[in-house]
Formats: sequence, C-alpha cells, structure tokens
Amino acid sequence: MTDTPSVLTHRALAVRGADPAAARALLGRALALKIDYEPAWRWLAEVVADDAERRFCLDRAFAIEADPATGQARKALDVEPRPPAEVADLVEPPRPEVPATARRRGARTWIAVGVVAVALLAVLGVYTASGGQSGEPVFVALVAGMDGAGGKAMERGVRMHLDTVNAAGGVGGHPVELLVYDDEDRADRAREVAERIVREDKVLFVVGHGSSDAALAAAPVYLRAHIPAITPSAGSSRITDGSDWYFRSMFGNRTQSDFLAVYLADVLKATKAVVVHDADEAGRSVRDAFAESFHEFGTVERVVELGPEAPDDLDPATPIVLATERGVDVIRKLRTSGVTAPILGTASLSTQPFHDALLAAERELDRPGLLTSNLYVGTPLANDSLSGPALAWAREFEQRYGERPLWQAATARQAVNVGLHVMKGLSLADTDRAADRRRLRDGWAALKDRKNSFPALLGPLYFSPTGSAQMSVSVVTSDGTRFVSAPVQLTIFDPPTPEALREGLATGSVIAIGDRYLTRRQVVATGVNLNEVRDLDTRDGTYFVDFFLWLKYTGDPVAADVQFVNAVKPDMKLGTPLRDVTENGATYRLYRVGERFKSGFEFRGFPFDHQRLTVTLQNRTRTADQVVYVTDKEILDQDPRAYLRSGADANADINQIPNWVATSARFFQRTVGSSDALGDSEGAGSGIYYSQYAAEVEIARDTAPFLVKNLLPLILLICVTYLSLFFSASDGGAPVSMGVTAILSTAVLLNNVTSQLPSVSYTVALEWGYYAFILLAATCVLIAMLRKRLVSTRREGAERVLTRAARVGYPLYLLGVVLTYVVLFG
Repeated sequence: MTDTPSVLTHRALAVRGADPAAARALLGRALALKIDYEPAWRWLAEVVADDAERRFCLDRAFAIEADPATGQARKALDVEPRPPAEVADLVEPPRPEVPATARRRGARTWIAVGVVAVALLAVLGVYTASGGQSGEPVFVALVAGMDGAGGKAMERGVRMHLDTVNAAGGVGGHPVELLVYDDEDRADRAREVAERIVREDKVLFVVGHGSSDAALAAAPVYLRAHIPAITPSAGSSRITDGSDWYFRSMFGNRTQSDFLAVYLADVLKATKAVVVHDADEAGRSVRDAFAESFHEFGTVERVVELGPEAPDDLDPATPIVLATERGVDVIRKLRTSGVTAPILGTASLSTQPFHDALLAAERELDRPGLLTSNLYVGTPLANDSLSGPALAWAREFEQRYGERPLWQAATARQAVNVGLHVMKGLSLADTDRAADRRRLRDGWAALKDRKNSFPALLGPLYFSPTGSAQMSVSVVTSDGTRFVSAPVQLTIFDPPTPEALREGLATGSVIAIGDRYLTRRQVVATGVNLNEVRDLDTRDGTYFVDFFLWLKYTGDPVAADVQFVNAVKPDMKLGTPLRDVTENGATYRLYRVGERFKSGFEFRGFPFDHQRLTVTLQNRTRTADQVVYVTDKEILDQDPRAYLRSGADANADINQIPNWVATSARFFQRTVGSSDALGDSEGAGSGIYYSQYAAEVEIARDTAPFLVKNLLPLILLICVTYLSLFFSASDGGAPVSMGVTAILSTAVLLNNVTSQLPSVSYTVALEWGYYAFILLAATCVLIAMLRKRLVSTRREGAERVLTRAARVGYPLYLLGVVLTYVVLFG
C-alpha cells in the first residue's frame, strides 16, 4: 500500500500506545508529505509530551480547520509554542536581523509606497463598482476521497469556479468559501464526516460524496439534518431514491445502464451479455440496473463479482459490461485469455489516465490495439464534443493545473454552480440558514424539465423526480491515442407529439426502455482548416473567411447537407466536394469554402477590444437528436498554435486584416434551439434543437499604432492646457480661452476617432478617456476664474496655494487615468 498521509496517520495510531516515539516519527512523515493534513497535526498534539510542542501542533491544526474543540485545547495551554523535532525542518527558518539604519530607511520607503498606493486606490475607486464582497462568507462543503484522482479533480474544478465567482463579488455580496473534507471513499469515514458537518452547522450545501458507498452512508445523516447534498460522481440509484435532499449532477447508474443496454442491443446487435462488477455499491448498482434494462432486448447469461483475480473463463464471443475500478487488470486478463467480444465500460473508466494505462499495458505486451480496440465506455464528458464554454473552461483548467480536466472536475463544477445559482435568491443570513437550505433544496427540485433547466457546463441541467440529472450518456471509443466519440450515439428522445412517438417506435428510430425513450444520433467528425481571414468591416460586422471543411460519418449522407447560419448570403451552399470517398461504410468529404460571414461585435473595450470571427454550420433538416457535429481527431492532435497557420500555405498566417492580430482559434460544437412549443400545443415544452459546429478566430486590435495615430493630437492638447496653469492670475482671459478651446477640440477629435464604429448605445473605453480630459479642461477653466477672483480680492496667498495644487494635481490626475486604463486593459 502506498504511504499516504492518511495511511501513515493510521499506522501511528496503531502504535502510539506501545511506541510513542515511532508514532511521532510516522506522523512527522505524514506531515512531510502533506503539511496541511489536519488529522496528523491533531494526533501529533496528543502524542507529544511537552506543552510547548503540543501548543505548536494545536495551533497548526486550528489554522487548517477551525475546530472549536481544538481552539479550546489551545487556549488551555498558556505557553510559547515550539515545534517538535519531527516537524522542525518543515517550519520556515527565522529571518536575519536587519540593521537599524536599514530598518528606518525601509520604513521611510514603505511609508512613501503606502502614500502612493493610497492615492492610486483613491483614483481607482472612482472606477470600481460598489458591489464588492461586503457580507459574511457563505460556506460550501466538498467531500470526497481526496487522495484519489477523482477527488483532486473535483476540488480543482470547484476551487477554480469559486475563484471566478468571488473575484466578481461573490453571491449577493457574500464571498463563498470551500470547506474540504476527506472521507477516503469509505462508508464509515463518510458517516463520520457527515455527522461532523451537521455538528459544525456552517455549510449551506454539500458537494459530494465521491463514491456510491460513501454517499449512501452519508445520505441519512444529511436527510435528518435537512442539509441539501449533490454528488458529482456517485452513480448508485439508491442514493437519490432514498432521500429527497440528495441530488446528482450527472447521470446515475439507472440511466447509464439504459444507454449501455440499448447501445449493446441496437448498435452492436447483441442479444446476450456478461456483467463483471466490483463487490461494492457502485458495481452492484450497475449489475442490477443493467440486468433490468437489458432483459427487454436479451439475456444476461452470467454475472461475475470480482475477487482478487479477474475471470479468465468467459465466453470469448459474448459482450461484457464492466463496472469496476480495476479496469486495466480486468481488461488485460480478458483479452489475453481470448475474449474478443465488445467490452462496455461505465463512466469510471472513461478518463484519459485510464486510457494511457491501457496503452502502457499494450506496450508492455507488445500487442498494439489489444486492450483499446472494441472498447466502448459511457461518459458525461467527451472531449471532442465540448461546447464553446466547456472548451474554454477545459483550456483554462489545463493552463492552471498543467493537465486536461477529468470529467469529475466538470460534474463537480456543475454541482457547485447549480447551488450558487439557487443561492442568488436566498437571504444567506446565519439566522435563516435552515430556511435557506430548504429553499435551496426546493430550487433544485424546481429544475424538473428542459424548459426549466439551468444552463450548466455540459448542457442544460435538470433533475428527475428522484434527483438525478437528466442527461444523455456519451459513448466513447479509442482512436489509439485517446477516447473519442463513437460513430453512433444515443440521446434522450422527447416526443413532440404522440404521432411522432408512434411513428418512431414503428420504424425503429425510437427505442423504448423503461420510462424513457432513446433515439440514434449520427456523429459527424468535423474538421476546419483555416486558410485566410480578411476584409473586416467593423461597422457592419462582416468579414471574409477562406477555409477547408471536411466531414467524416457513417450512414445517411444527409449528414453532409449543412448550411452556414451566419453567412452573409443566406442561400450559400457547400457545392461540389474536392474529395468524396466512401470505404467500409465510412464517408469522407472535403470542401473548400470562401465567403463573407457576419458576427455581432462588442466594442465596450475599444480600442483595446478583442473580436471573435465565427463560422457556424448546422444541418439543414436534422435536429440535434438526429445528428451531432464533433471535432475530428485530426484537429485534436494539432498544437493549437498551428490553427493560426494557413492550410493553403503553411508558411503564411491566416490573418490578413491590417491593424489586427490573430491571437487564437478554436473549434467546438454547441446545441441551440428553443424549448417553447412553437405553436404546437401538443408538443408543449419539447421544442426544437440543432447541433452546430463553430470555428472561431479571436483577433485583437494592434493598439500601439492606433494610439500613436489617434492620441497624438490629444496629447498636444493636454500639454497646451497644462501651460494655462502657468499664466498670470490677472490675465484670466487667456487660460479660460485655452480651456474652452481644448474642450471643443477634444469633442471633434473624439467624433473622428469613433466614426469607424457602428452606432452603439453604450460608452466605449476610449470615450471615457476623452471625457476625463474634458472634465480636466473644464476644471482648468474654473481654476483660472477662481485665481482671478482671489487676486482681485487681494487674497494672493490663497491664489498661490490653489495654483501650486492645480499644477501638481493636473499630472497626478492624468497619471490616475492612465493607471486605470493599465489596470483595466493592460
């Protein structure tokens, strides 16, 4: 067993009575691995004999988690804390003494810096919204096995989202703080953590637990305390079936089993199956749910509960449904024992680390494709079919943490986000916490259909009557490098009319299973290679794009009947393909497109604005239930920087727009449509949705040449206006004339600079700068008049003070304006 902080702490507890020194050493090793592991500090405080060392350990434990019992124990020890020898090297060493003269000089420096900082903050305060975080923090709990990859992914996904929320002012002015608890994915530990959360009575809701055993053990505790909980990954149906205070932000095992059963029967044409599962709640839940789902199509010939060894005596031609955390070992044993039938795995096997482990095992066996071929896995997140927001989130996650997000990070983000969504309507006061919890639970329950759904990261989020997210299960398969969407997918079918349902069932395009209907969805692997972007017209939002487009699909050729929804010419067609190849039922079509497109531009940041030039296609007749466009693996294999190189000339850049710079390009799918009845009273609430595929180029204005060209006249005006402060006070006419001239000239310059923009109802960034100078010039006119008045009333002293203040304040004001622009747009 790997030495983790938790394992070392347990070993220390086992020997602390017989060998306290060994226990101290083990706890020191645990803290060396994870210095903020609170249980190790707490137990080290129990083991040490010296009060100063005990106080040190308690201080560290309390700093990590403000447990009232720890706080009382600290207060009882009125001694100077001293670190125990086992953790002395983990404490920062003391800093060297600084000479007194250096301290005084440093103090003067910091005072000066402080004065400047206060002045800058005062200036920036004018431009800062007043809706910052002003209330007490609101607490949300995250509970999972934090030593596992899934638990770490959940914490990262939640923290990244909360950082964004808190940076924007929190929820209703309240910062949202995350309390993380480690249940080690164990039922007994999960129950203890849940009881602790109830005792502390701090959190508004719980995100967790990570495993089905843990969530099932904790569910009754939350139910009794009326604390809403939402699990991002525990799939057992018993968790949400047994509690109307427990929800799930992804599909459950009942939904997953329905999809796998239909996929096995309808797509893979199998009539029998074997279920291999772990001896835990997750495995048994899949076993029972799949047997119930598949009995409508065939028979489960055998059920194998995994023991220490994987089975090697299964029928090699019977498909296997695999519900286990030991996927690599089991698949290796099955394939090497001769099993060639399809293997269908549950979501726990749909991560890239699992796929990488399969590839490593194939290299070890020197048999490429042995373990990854004929493998189909259900997942809530297929990386090649991410929507625009989800793709942007995934890239931000990768930039922040250095690795692609696991699906647990996405479902955990959905879980906390749907909680924050409902929190916006709550009081968030300590005295109303019980009522807020009730309203939050009711808010989740109100998300009961697509029309009343929450726009979450992975699509519309709404819950079944038992609290499980209603979402389709994507099926992924290996392309030899990663998991990609299988050529045929299934999706939930919401019949628009009873006639449509009867027709679909009669033709076989709709499959009834349990209380739901599924339909086949054709998957089109889509690729775009940009050649050139040019002829940007910012006034009408149009631009010319030249690109190659390819479509790969199996089945009905209507998949290639696409239209460009944002083309300037609404009747634009693809035309004759450059290549059209069909082999073994798979079709590849390549087109070259050159046309003008249009987008809605946002100019609030002008001239520091970034614009998105988008090309969007969708099928002319097929809805999202029938066809979906996903990113082809050829695009996924490319370095994103290569997207900006021309497909027609590898040495050329795609950007041919003067005074603009192409910063990035991305490709993604999205689903658009309406949940309204669209005039059909019988189909109320079903609506129509289409799958779209978009290529998006982000461009940024080349600001430096623009500012030099357009701001040079304004800079000259600023200098001339400043000179008006050095005129004699008795000659008040000239400064006034100069100020008025500056105001009128600035208005003319502003009109000239903004003439290239379309008519917009808001104020753009550059206009605020011109307005700031108009205010400054008007102030100079007022100061000139006041100076003349003071001199005429023989108050020369006051006039000199006003003049000096104006001469100093003028450049400080300009500096504040410039720094504000640097902060906002730098």
